[in-house]
Amino acid sequence: MSKTKNVLVIGGSGFLGQAVCNQLAKAGYRITVPTRRYDRAKHLLTLPTCQIIEANIHDRATLGRLVSGQDIVVNLLGVLHSKPGKPYGQNFRVNHVEFPKALCTAMSKHGAKRIVHISALGVGVQNPAPSMYLRSKTDGEAVVKDSGLAWTILRPSVVFGREDKFLNTFASLAKIAPFIPLAGADARFQPVSVSDVAKAVFACVEDQGKDTLHNTYDLVGTEIFTLKELVKLSARAVGKNPLVFGIPDVAAKAQAFLMELAPGEPLMSRDNVDSMKIDNIRTSGRTFPLPSYECLSVVAHEYLRAKHLPSDLDEFRTRAHRQD
Repeated sequence: MSKTKNVLVIGGSGFLGQAVCNQLAKAGYRITVPTRRYDRAKHLLTLPTCQIIEANIHDRATLGRLVSGQDIVVNLLGVLHSKPGKPYGQNFRVNHVEFPKALCTAMSKHGAKRIVHISALGVGVQNPAPSMYLRSKTDGEAVVKDSGLAWTILRPSVVFGREDKFLNTFASLAKIAPFIPLAGADARFQPVSVSDVAKAVFACVEDQGKDTLHNTYDLVGTEIFTLKELVKLSARAVGKNPLVFGIPDVAAKAQAFLMELAPGEPLMSRDNVDSMKIDNIRTSGRTFPLPSYECLSVVAHEYLRAKHLPSDLDEFRTRAHRQD
């Protein structure tokens, strides 16, 4: 980087956003991270070049002020669930379609030309896409491509890492459940590590569009697993061996519907079941040219054990407490 650049990271306080901001901060970029609640981004305060701003990114005037003076914008905004709608529900429409449109409009107005946009693997595989999630991601990509900006689009598979809500969820389930009925048990995934996605975003920022301009890349790991295999892998990492079995689509939809009724974000939705009708693996797309990609089977076991099993020190403290 020849001189310090200003980078606006939308969604910078999340799981992937933190990894992206770490990469950018190491290289000396001045980072701005907007967040609805300041306390949700406090973990970024250790980054010396990162500024956290409490802001509503869906307010057009606020968005204009945020992009003003920025050299590059990284859009990581994404949601996994929405109430039903045609062609997709409101939550998907607002975050995956309307927000990219407002962001690109604001960038054009305020002179910010470079955008790195995170989409999703599976976009473009089937038309129309089988799920609201993928249909909204498809339309969001179209908005970015038609914006006239210097864009690059990255399509990651499901992302894994120490703080993920993917393998960690399976590990937590395996610790308490003797059996796990599984929707989409045979659906195939090619998970990619959070650090590799962050490296790809960083490479696009550094590149300034010279090589990656107006290109769309798949981000996938080196291994392909069925969902059932991923659940079993997570269970083994925490020393469990539950019975994992697939359930038919009708039962899967009923199971997901009941999960949607529970408070908080559902573990599985009916739209998630629809998304798994197509494999989440690389087909004919171009893979981003990183030197290497992390292997899930190598790194996941270590971080799942560290997060879910007591350490030797914890066990020593427990025994000492009992003796007292």
